[in-house]
Amino acid sequence: MKNPGYVIVGAGPVGLVFSLLLAQQNQDSHLLESRRKNDSHSDKRALALSYGTKLILENLGIWGSLENKVSEIKDIHTSQKNSFGRTLLSASQYNLPALGYVISYGNLSKALEEAVNQSSNIKITYEFEVSAIKNEKDTSVLYGSNEDFLIEAPLLVLADGGKNTTGLIKGLKKKEISYNHTALVTKVTSEIPPNKIAYERFTSMGPIALLPNGPEEFSLVWTGKDGDIQELAKTPKNLFLEKLHEHFGDRVGKFLDSDKFITFPLKKITLEDFPKTRMVVIGNSAQTMHPVAGQGFNTGIRDAYELSKLINESEPSQVGSDRFINQYYALRKSETKKTLFFTDSLVNIFSNDLVGLSLTRGISLSLLDNFKPIKNFLIDKMSFGK
Repeated sequence: MKNPGYVIVGAGPVGLVFSLLLAQQNQDSHLLESRRKNDSHSDKRALALSYGTKLILENLGIWGSLENKVSEIKDIHTSQKNSFGRTLLSASQYNLPALGYVISYGNLSKALEEAVNQSSNIKITYEFEVSAIKNEKDTSVLYGSNEDFLIEAPLLVLADGGKNTTGLIKGLKKKEISYNHTALVTKVTSEIPPNKIAYERFTSMGPIALLPNGPEEFSLVWTGKDGDIQELAKTPKNLFLEKLHEHFGDRVGKFLDSDKFITFPLKKITLEDFPKTRMVVIGNSAQTMHPVAGQGFNTGIRDAYELSKLINESEPSQVGSDRFINQYYALRKSETKKTLFFTDSLVNIFSNDLVGLSLTRGISLSLLDNFKPIKNFLIDKMSFGK
């Protein structure tokens, strides 16, 4: 069988971006996706793109087709309920065109797939279910359709998010910790339109994030204790909108309408150990984090970028070797660890309603708004993952 180049399991945005980065190097890849063709295009879930992710998409020539589909975040307003203190981060203060962008999963996937379809270096196969993965000395062997179909590759890259494919890999160990939190996601409209402002509001029921999604709507992500959020999801729309206003406050006026609710449990998943040869795990398959800081997706895009960069800088015979795999994970370990710590710190500090902590948080938010080095750190972390 002819070697297909690099095999990528998962044709979500991270896998698609990785294949396009390889194509820039004139490297062949084969994407395997369990969904049917075009299935993801109707997915309206909002993705928060960092400025660093925008630069990667620009470099791939994708951004031009997305510009009229993204909502810019010019300012980020952070506050907490029933307390003084707030922090405002503005793109204008840091000579950035925007602090971030919001786009639907479907629109991003469609643009990336169109670019993939125009590349002679990339093959994509839909409705492919992986049934087994074997690690050989000089190649990875991947089986589909009950082992009737096999593909060999010098390097297998798993980028299929929360699917169970990683469970097929011998030598891969993951650590899973439940936050005991659930996320509720929907779209809302309010009396005052977004005006390119994102809000992070910390409340006794957990953080509320409002992200501008078009000129009239916000994407809402409300995370909190499992029982609280599940109860919230059962609330009639009019009562839900009142409760949201009660916790969020008056900054966007009253909430007028909401879309259907989607809820999902939140877990932190990290790699404890990994196969040393011919396989790499990237994106949400490698690390899953709390959405409070909007870092998970962008960390996955940086995984793809750094892996493609390492491939480009390595001798072809070394790609996929034990040394190469160890080098990649060492490269990503520091950033991933810092990002997980940053995210968990926000969850622990701002989702805790202990007596006295509210006052401390209020003072901290006020100091933060006037302390440039910390604001610079936040901008670097949110925009570039540093």
